Amino acid sequence: MNECRAFNQKRGMRMHSKNVNMLEGSVVKGILGLTVPIMLMNVLQSMFNIIDSTVLKMFGNDGGTAIGAVGVCGVLITLITCLVIGVSAGANVAIAKHIGRKDPEAVERAVHTSIAFAAVGGVIVMVIGILGAELFLTWMNCPKELLPQAALYFRLYFAGVPIAAVYNFSAAILRASGDTRRPMMYSISGGVVKVVLTFAFTAFFKAGVVGVAMATIASWLLSATLALWKLTHTDTVVRLSFRKVRFHKMEMKQVLHVGIPAGLQQALYSIANVLIVTAVNASGPDASTGMSIANNYDNLMYQVSVAPSLAVMSYVSQNVGAGNIGRAQKSVRSGMLLTVCMGGTLGALSAIFSGPLASIMTDNPAVIMYAQQKMVLVSSTYFICGINEILGASLRGLGKPTVPTASTLIFMCLLRLPWVWFIYPLVPGNLTFLYLIWPIGWILSLATELCWYFPAIKKLRAQHATL
Repeated sequence: MNECRAFNQKRGMRMHSKNVNMLEGSVVKGILGLTVPIMLMNVLQSMFNIIDSTVLKMFGNDGGTAIGAVGVCGVLITLITCLVIGVSAGANVAIAKHIGRKDPEAVERAVHTSIAFAAVGGVIVMVIGILGAELFLTWMNCPKELLPQAALYFRLYFAGVPIAAVYNFSAAILRASGDTRRPMMYSISGGVVKVVLTFAFTAFFKAGVVGVAMATIASWLLSATLALWKLTHTDTVVRLSFRKVRFHKMEMKQVLHVGIPAGLQQALYSIANVLIVTAVNASGPDASTGMSIANNYDNLMYQVSVAPSLAVMSYVSQNVGAGNIGRAQKSVRSGMLLTVCMGGTLGALSAIFSGPLASIMTDNPAVIMYAQQKMVLVSSTYFICGINEILGASLRGLGKPTVPTASTLIFMCLLRLPWVWFIYPLVPGNLTFLYLIWPIGWILSLATELCWYFPAIKKLRAQHATL
């Protein structure tokens, strides 16, 4: 351990004293130290989204239509957001492994390659989103009365995607070094600005969905600026210099090796959800709005349940890079315990109080009923999704990034095709039955990933035993 400390103080490998040391000390405390800031950040972001919907209801010119328009865009927007966050996981894993291997030059190249990729990739996604807004929404059976506002919100939102991409990659870089506190602070700062601006634009300027979109972009801009400022002024191994931002072939391959499967996995979640949303939209505007309201709370459950997976991914990556396989495995167990405790508790509360929670954002009894149908079933089982995410994160850190992607493709995407097209029509209109595919897919994916996780651990132990 003394060798580790000495190395961290030379050749640019210095780590900030407040960062979590993933190679030494208590694993449980380390996982908690990484998870709590991530969880608080995610929970507050979800709360900010709920506040947005509430403000639209209270002060919008046509709150119901505005909420529905934003909600219809939700799944497609989540698809892109998850894709960006998923690909940024490649930067997290690559940088964390180089830190574990004590290779400061490789860390530097990976940091600057990641920022370059975020900027270029963000612009490409922005152009696609702006040009294809109405086409994508039409594919999803967006109700005609919601389409004009939904398309406007969609285009404005995508105009800010490059900023969001740069922030997410910057946050991934900081987390790879053991710093989850600052990304949390930057995200919360942006969220507060978003709430204030949403209120101002909606209540005073009656800007509706335009105000919500502009407030969102402003929040991203603040968060990205703060994260970039920290990276350019830090004296640790992950220091950023804009003059050095460029693509490095080897590091780009390393980022994409994990990032593309992780991004595809997250995108597949959203693509699969599009199938469900399309079926729900066929039941009318009340069903669409009800699902939109439920999604706000379900997203909160999701963020709490999966927060430990980001910590586990960094922990596993650094310790695999350093050859500490037992420590990596212990971090996985600790993350699972946290997920069950936090996700299970909040999920149960969300299901029990689904009616009062839904009524915060609407007075329409039919919409409340539709929201409850999803919250009771899906929110209460999101902790299973969290365990599945932890296994996926650990497999990426163990060098098996395609396994969680394949599992997601089969059980959370392809399986939904026969469910939506052939099984659900047997009980048409029963949305509770439709939503049952979520926990079924999570359980099957979890079982599959376990079958790959244990052999991967065994193989790595054998490899390091012979060194």
